[in-house]
Amino acid sequence: MKFKTIQSKVLAALVVCLVLGTGCVIELMNYFTTENSKALSVQVVASSQKLFAILEAREVSKMTAVSDTLLTNPQIPDAFAARDRARLLALTAPLYPKLKAEGITNWMFHTSNPGMAVFLRLHNPAKFGDQLNRFIDKQVVSSNQPVTGNELAKAGFALRIIRPVSDAKGATVGYLEFGEELGQFIHVMKAQTGNEYALLLNKKFVNRQFWADSSAMLKRRDTWNDNNSSVVADNTTSNDSILQFDGDLAAVPAEGQSLGAFKSGGAVFVRGIFPIHDAAGNSVGAMFVVRDISAEYASIRKTQNFLLVLTFVSLSVGILSLLFLLDRFVFRRLRHIILCATRLVGGDFDTSIKIDAEDEVGKLEQLFEQFRQVFVNILKQFTELEVTK
Repeated sequence: MKFKTIQSKVLAALVVCLVLGTGCVIELMNYFTTENSKALSVQVVASSQKLFAILEAREVSKMTAVSDTLLTNPQIPDAFAARDRARLLALTAPLYPKLKAEGITNWMFHTSNPGMAVFLRLHNPAKFGDQLNRFIDKQVVSSNQPVTGNELAKAGFALRIIRPVSDAKGATVGYLEFGEELGQFIHVMKAQTGNEYALLLNKKFVNRQFWADSSAMLKRRDTWNDNNSSVVADNTTSNDSILQFDGDLAAVPAEGQSLGAFKSGGAVFVRGIFPIHDAAGNSVGAMFVVRDISAEYASIRKTQNFLLVLTFVSLSVGILSLLFLLDRFVFRRLRHIILCATRLVGGDFDTSIKIDAEDEVGKLEQLFEQFRQVFVNILKQFTELEVTK
């Protein structure tokens, strides 16, 4: 299409400006939506990480208080020092159900010999005599002070406290250990925040066969191949699609990582992840957090659509107003000049140009009117000369 008139060219330029302006507004809104989603994801990760730390500190304090209270009964250290397993079990077994109800799922006594063998498992009394050889075991032996930390074992990922047990003379006769499964933390966190959580484990620290056997025993789907480098140990949602993470857990920064927005089943989520280290400082797991922002997203989109319509209408009104002003003060007056010139060429010498303004077009009108008058006068003089011959 060829644009022969200035008016059509101006109209085309204004339409292009309208399209570009609307497109820029759309892109700007999408950018701010993405940035807001990232900011919200960062906020969710930070608050979840803080809550997890609070829960850790609370549970360590609880297990410390329980162990302090437990050891005030002299019969327990005496039975332990005497290596009387039956007596120690009789003294402590009635307490285990109450502690388990409080979240303390692991309760062990360890001998004080260099191998630090398990003397009694309250959560599995039939199994004893094995050596765990964990980092916290070495730490409590070397420091002879209580040691706390997360520890990943075949039985699961647990927050543990292990402390020396002394006899009446103050000599260390062994060690007492309490542990709480980290998986239970995510359910407490969901109850407090409404977010969905998943506990991920680094495959490097998980035995493949044990994972398969555990999945079969618990009658759950073997999720080993769902992710490349991690497995989901526990989660608060049945929607596995929102828990996908193919990155390296060891590469997740200490402050956590935002994973941005994600859509699934018509819902919109923001996701993030923060690392969980064991007592030795290894990044053996991570907490995956998901927040449903469908309501917020719908509200943002509603506001954006309103702003988009408002912007389009405003630009359209502006363009129409500009076109009206251009037509009123420029193009209509130029068309009148062209009309007068056409009539003048056709022999109509009486059509004059009315000058309404002193603007640029008005100056052109004034000059053309002067030209018309001069031309008419010359033509009249020429006609009179022809008549007098």
